[in-house]
Amino acid sequence: MRILLVAAFYPPHVQGGAELSAHSLAQWLRDQGHEVGVLTTSPVPADDLNGADVHGQKVWRRTMPRPYTVFEAAAKRGWQKPVWHLLDHFDPRNRAIVADVLDAFRPDIASVHIIQGIGYNAVLELAKRNVPTVFTLHDLSLACVRMAMFVNGSECRRLCRACSFSARVKMGFIRKIKRVGFVSPSAANLNKLLNLLPLRDYPAAHILNPNKYPAPTVRHEPSATVRLLYVGRLHETKGVDVVLDALEPLAGQYDFTFTVVGTGPSADSLKQRCLNHKWVTFTGQVSMDEVANRMAGSDMLLIPSIWQENSPGVVIQALGESLPVMGSNKGGIPELVIEGENGVLVPPGNVEAWRAALKGILDDPARLAVLRDNARRRAHEFEQDTLGNKLISFFETVMRGPADTPMNTDRGGTNGQRAAGNF
Repeated sequence: MRILLVAAFYPPHVQGGAELSAHSLAQWLRDQGHEVGVLTTSPVPADDLNGADVHGQKVWRRTMPRPYTVFEAAAKRGWQKPVWHLLDHFDPRNRAIVADVLDAFRPDIASVHIIQGIGYNAVLELAKRNVPTVFTLHDLSLACVRMAMFVNGSECRRLCRACSFSARVKMGFIRKIKRVGFVSPSAANLNKLLNLLPLRDYPAAHILNPNKYPAPTVRHEPSATVRLLYVGRLHETKGVDVVLDALEPLAGQYDFTFTVVGTGPSADSLKQRCLNHKWVTFTGQVSMDEVANRMAGSDMLLIPSIWQENSPGVVIQALGESLPVMGSNKGGIPELVIEGENGVLVPPGNVEAWRAALKGILDDPARLAVLRDNARRRAHEFEQDTLGNKLISFFETVMRGPADTPMNTDRGGTNGQRAAGNF
């Protein structure tokens, strides 16, 4: 098949897990003998590409006509936001740019991962050419312009007026496509969107992103110090401050470290808070190889998200490397973490509950060996070939068209995600 992946972010320009998942899928598809094209955006015009061969993929990297790029979005405020979104929904230049790529590559199917930043009206060019299209639901962007339904420290209970208007426009574009389907890495994310949007008439599936993670180059070695790890974007939705609140009273009683890997809007405030905490280390953003080694050198991954995570790739990576996970009992996390088996589930945002859970591990660190062994036995569930073949099967279902399509099928799995509030 000739498969076009559409992702506004794409390596080497990375801000979240969705683009890493798209890249991993592209590499796997290439290795299976498919012809792979990628449409993405540029941070600066000098980075533009026009169908260049990049590691066996044809890459179109385009500068989009916006007041600012998707790479600058997190820092922008005020009047520029609504203007940016209006252009993202309606600017005819979006369609022209995508049309050029479609005519050059002529895909058999489009796999859409992050279209916000390329332009929702560009979907009409897929419809015009009758290109079967699968949207991977890494987030809630089809329903919410902020992609997360999370504002001012709490989740939205319903769509606001702006998001309701945006969602109607997006669905109007999508309805023009004759063959379209939706795949979500988590059942929780899929069900939420099915309840928010009129998607039930389309094929939909719950399949983990078929990610491939680098193997660590170091071995896990026992340690008297309990080594806690966070990997991800530093944003209020991620709950790193909850872990710090929970751990600070325990620092004088127990021997532990807490390593924070990643960057984001909350990085400076978190670092400032921890200036006198010798047990906390901030690494900034590191390579995937370094993440793998950090996991190998840790005893437990902490995922304290306070919003509905889809299915964090770092959780799958950790469990695939037998690293136990303590995570919030919310969204797609409990689809991966089984209480008392490969990790611990804690109510999101509840500092006292997180402190009690962490204290339970610090009081009895021998539990970590049991959790690690259990995680090792389930690692096969995350193999890339198994998940990739499920996704190809779903692509083929969508390509056949509505008459042959089972609706809302659960095809196993769960993963990837952007942070809230970027746009």
